Amino acid sequence: MGWFQRLFTSAPSVSIAQESDAAVAPANSERRKVVSFLRLMGAHGQKALVSSSQHGTSWQAAFLRTDHSEVLLRLQSSDFQALLDPGDFCTVTFSHEDQAHVFLTTVKESTLGEEGQVEATLYLPDAIHTAGRRNLYRVPILQDLPMKAQIIGCSGDECLASPRDINTSGARLKLDAADLGRFSIGEEVQITLVLQDIRVTHKADIRYVDTNSHTLGVHFLITEDPLVKQNIGLLVREAERCYLRRVNRLE
Repeated sequence: MGWFQRLFTSAPSVSIAQESDAAVAPANSERRKVVSFLRLMGAHGQKALVSSSQHGTSWQAAFLRTDHSEVLLRLQSSDFQALLDPGDFCTVTFSHEDQAHVFLTTVKESTLGEEGQVEATLYLPDAIHTAGRRNLYRVPILQDLPMKAQIIGCSGDECLASPRDINTSGARLKLDAADLGRFSIGEEVQITLVLQDIRVTHKADIRYVDTNSHTLGVHFLITEDPLVKQNIGLLVREAERCYLRRVNRLE
């Protein structure tokens, strides 16, 4: 389950040969790599999956062009067709050379193309991350987002934790070093997550224990409770908003 550790911590960002285009290249070297890489994707009409947080759905898409501040994709027609509002949050995943990649960004604008397909202009991300073979995207939880967690193990052991990333399927939680040894892989635990007035308790099982970073990787067990599902979704949305404000300098 270490794929999401690689996603935002130890994993290097995409390495790609930079184009010589000093007139439009951003000053930041990482963003120059992003521009070069996404231009390559546009030149090959690379396919992608665009997932919208606001609409709760995804569209197949193709890269069209990229410049120093934005990237344009054409969304394929589907059963759910909609224009994306400026400021909407979305995740773009795609494959290149048998490696999955992902970036998080916001919508600049969207329009209807000549053939009735939606063309979405997205703000250029600061970085593209490799997602491994399992490309389920987890949103990083920044330190300035006051989300807290409490874990209760099968033996009744209870401790506090700091969430490090999250999605609707699971989370990564950082514990004090002294508490980490209380838990083991495969153990079923109860997780309570709290953010301001949002509070949700969810059963989960531990998928990995990382003694180097003092973190647990947990997978939420299936639930039919609509309130639990709703509150987990709200927590993910708030983590995403906070992260995107930082990444796209919206604050």
